Amino acid sequence: FFLWVDAIGGWQVLCRDDLLIGAAAATDEVADIPLLAPLSRRHARFMRQDDAWFLLPLQSCAVGGRAVTGQTMLRNGSEIPLGERVRLRFRIPSVLSASALLEFLSGHQPRLSLSGVLLMADTLLLGPRQDNHVCCPGWPDSVVLYRRQQQLLCRSRMPLTLADEPLPDQLDLSQGAILSGPELRFRLEPGRTNSAV
Repeated sequence: FFLWVDAIGGWQVLCRDDLLIGAAAATDEVADIPLLAPLSRRHARFMRQDDAWFLLPLQSCAVGGRAVTGQTMLRNGSEIPLGERVRLRFRIPSVLSASALLEFLSGHQPRLSLSGVLLMADTLLLGPRQDNHVCCPGWPDSVVLYRRQQQLLCRSRMPLTLADEPLPDQLDLSQGAILSGPELRFRLEPGRTNSAV
C-alpha cells in the first residue's frame, strides 16, 4: 500500500519478506520496487529472515563500500549502490521493530515521487521521535500500524478519527482510509495487485 502523511511525505509500504528491486518497465512490472533508473529489471532482492534483512545481488551491487556477490546482511545505515549510479540507504530506525526504510540517495525513484520505501515486518511507527519509521515532528504522539493475519490495523494513545467518526477497534485498513487526529492526518491507499498489501 501507499502511506501519504500530510506535510511530511509519501512512502510505498511492502509487507513481504522477499522483494525484488529493479528498473521500471513500460508494461508488466517485474520488480516489487521498480525504479526509474539504469538497472536490470531484476537487479537485487531484499529478504527478511527473522529480524534480519539481507541483500541478494542479481547484478552489480555493493554494501557499505564493498562489492557483494552473495547474500549479505544489511545493517542500520548501510549504503547500497546498485549498478553505477543508483544509491540507496537502508535503515532500521527502531529497535522495537524489524521493519526497515529504504531512502533514495541518488534521486532515482519509482514513477511516483516518494520519500522512500518501507519494508514492513509486523509494525510501523509514525510519530515525532527520530526512531520512528516515519518521523512526523509536529505530531503530539505516535501511531502504530500493525499487521495481524491479513489485516492492517492501527492503534494510538491519541484519539483518531475515520471519516470524522472515532476509529473503531480492530478495523481492517488494508483497503485504504484517511485517518485524522490532533494536528495530524494520513492516508492509506491500496497499491497495485502485484505488490504486497
